[in-house]
Amino acid sequence: MTKFNLNKIKNKIKTLDFTGSANLLNLMTVSLVFLLTFSLTYYFISESSINDQIDMTNHENTLIAEQKFIDKVAPYIQKRQKKDGILTSITIAQMILESDWGKSSLASKYHNYFGVKSTSDDAKKTVKIDTQEYVNGQWVTVKGTFAVYKNWQESVYQHNRLFLKGTTWNKKQYKDVINAKNYTDGAKALVKNAYATDPDYAKKIIRLVERYHLDIYD
Repeated sequence: MTKFNLNKIKNKIKTLDFTGSANLLNLMTVSLVFLLTFSLTYYFISESSINDQIDMTNHENTLIAEQKFIDKVAPYIQKRQKKDGILTSITIAQMILESDWGKSSLASKYHNYFGVKSTSDDAKKTVKIDTQEYVNGQWVTVKGTFAVYKNWQESVYQHNRLFLKGTTWNKKQYKDVINAKNYTDGAKALVKNAYATDPDYAKKIIRLVERYHLDIYD
């Protein structure tokens, strides 16, 4: 925002001789400039203050919505932790990251919150959606076939089954994730056990856990 030097204008007024009509005109001109300057300054300050308030309100609303999401899913995921042994903090962080707080099309329309793929032949239980994968050092868009669930709870349940049953080629594929005693080890195990193609996946999970203190739910 442009800064107006009001002191210079005041000093200019003091140096004028107002005995003649020309100087009277000068006085009127300077006065108008002064008023205009003051008005513009006040307007910009007010506008900036309003925008700051709007930004703050939007930020607060976002934080409230995010906490509501966590409060909604945490109790069920904690129950699953007692049965399956997978840390709640890891599951919630993955859920947030994979579904963008439940706002992705895969999550909002098909209740798949973890981007779980499917090989089912049942068209009602699968959907084809473009997805981003990290291949040969770069992100590429590919068409993937993903599972469709009845609700988000089923998505969590099936996600845990994947970790517990492993893959067709390795039943103990995710044993390090299951055995992790803290969120740091759990996040690193996800990458070690080849859960995600994103090389920064563990860092993103850890950052989410620490930012939202998700480890208090473990």
